[in-house]
Amino acid sequence: MSYQTDLIAKLKEIFQIDRADLDFGIYRILNSRSKEIGDYLQNRLPAKIQAAFSTSSQTQINSWLKELAEAEKAAADLGANPADLPKVKELKGKIAVAQKSGATGEAAVYNHLLTFFSRYYEEGDFISQRRYKGDTYAVPYSGEEVLLHWANKDQYYTKSGENFSNYRFKLSDGHEVFFRLTAADTAKDNRKDNNAARVFVLAQERVIEKEDDNGDIYEEAVYPVREISDTSGGKTLEICFEYIIVPEKHKQKDENNNTIAALKALISEDWQAVWQPAPTENKSNRTLLEKHLADYTAKNTADYFIHKDLGGFLRRELDFYIKNEVMDLDNIQDAPTFANIEGSLHQIQTLRAIAREIIDFLAQLEDFQKKLWLKKKFVAKSHWLITLNHIPADMLKTMFANAKQREAWKNLFAINDLPPPRWKSGFLCRIKPLSDG
Repeated sequence: MSYQTDLIAKLKEIFQIDRADLDFGIYRILNSRSKEIGDYLQNRLPAKIQAAFSTSSQTQINSWLKELAEAEKAAADLGANPADLPKVKELKGKIAVAQKSGATGEAAVYNHLLTFFSRYYEEGDFISQRRYKGDTYAVPYSGEEVLLHWANKDQYYTKSGENFSNYRFKLSDGHEVFFRLTAADTAKDNRKDNNAARVFVLAQERVIEKEDDNGDIYEEAVYPVREISDTSGGKTLEICFEYIIVPEKHKQKDENNNTIAALKALISEDWQAVWQPAPTENKSNRTLLEKHLADYTAKNTADYFIHKDLGGFLRRELDFYIKNEVMDLDNIQDAPTFANIEGSLHQIQTLRAIAREIIDFLAQLEDFQKKLWLKKKFVAKSHWLITLNHIPADMLKTMFANAKQREAWKNLFAINDLPPPRWKSGFLCRIKPLSDG
C-alpha cells in the first residue's frame, strides 16, 4: 500500500466514518457528513497536495527553461554546440530532477501526515503524548519544584460505558425485541484490565440465583432466546446476554458475528422481521438485528476521553514535529544547492497547511463533544424534604387529610402517635397525634 492509501485509511478511522452501523450520539452527526468527509479524503486532499507541488515545480521549471533557452541561444551565436556547455548540462539536470521530485515530495508529505496523526490517536482518542523525538516524550515544565503530570491531563474522562442498560426496539409488524443482560463481570474499582477484554456474548441456558428487595434468594431460569406474551396480546422476543472477561485478542465485533450466527438457529420463523435488511455503504447485507446489536454493545461499552483543546494541542505538536523531525539542520547545511533547501521548505509549507486543515476539522468535532459534556444538565424531576415545623398551619390540614401520607409516616418512622402540637405564629411546633380519623 502507498502512503496515500495508508493515510486515507487512518483518517477514515480518526473521523470514524467507517462506523455507519452505529446511528446514535456523535456517530449520527459523523454519518450525516460521511460523504463530505469521504470526498475530502479521496479527492480534495490529494488534489491539494498535488497542486501545491505542481505549481511550485512548474514555476521553477519554467524559470530554468527560460535560462536554458537563453544559454542555448548564446552558444549558437558563438558557434558552439549547446549540449557541450556546462551551464546547459546543469540546467537540463535540474529540470529532470524537478520533474521527478514532485512525486517524491507528495509521498514525503503523505508519510509525515500519517506518522504525525498516528502518534496521537489511539483506539478512538487523542492522547496528549508530547513527543520530543522518536519514542522520547516531553513534559510541559515551567520551572516548578514539583510537577504532577499524567498522559491525559488535558482531557475529560467520559466513563459512559458499562451502564448495562437493557435495550428494546420495535419491528415493522408491531412486535418488539428486548435485549436483557443477565450477568456482568466488571473490572474491580473501575480499573482497566491487563491482557484481557470484556465483551457481550449470548447467554447460555441455565438456572441462576437472584436476590429480591427483601433479601430473599430465588431461582430464575435463563434462556438465550424466548418469546414473552403480555396481557394485551402483544409479543416480545427476549434475547439474553452476559458480559464476560475474555483474552485481549477477542473483539466485540467478532463476538457479535458469533451471536448473529447462533441466533439464526434459535429464532423461529414467526420472527423473520428481525432479518429485514438494514444495509450500510460498507455492509450491504446487514440486517436489522445486526444493526441494533451493534448499537447495544457499543452504547454499553463506551469509554473515551474528550480533549479540552484538541486544536491548540495538535497545532503545537505539529510545529514541534516539523522543527524536530522534518526540518533537519544537517540536511540544510549539507545541501549541494539552494534549490534543494527551497524544495524542503516548500515541502514543509505544504505539510503544515494540509495538516492544519485536518486539525481544524478534527477540532470542530472534538469541541462539539466538549460542549455536550460541559452542557448543563436538565432537571427532569426533583423532590423536596421539609420538616413539618416549616409548614404553615393552613397547609397541615390538607396533609393530615391524606391517608397515604399518614400511612407513609407510620411505615417510615414506625410510630402510631405523635406528640400533641404546639402552634406559634401560624406554624406547627409539635405535631398532634396521628390517627386515621
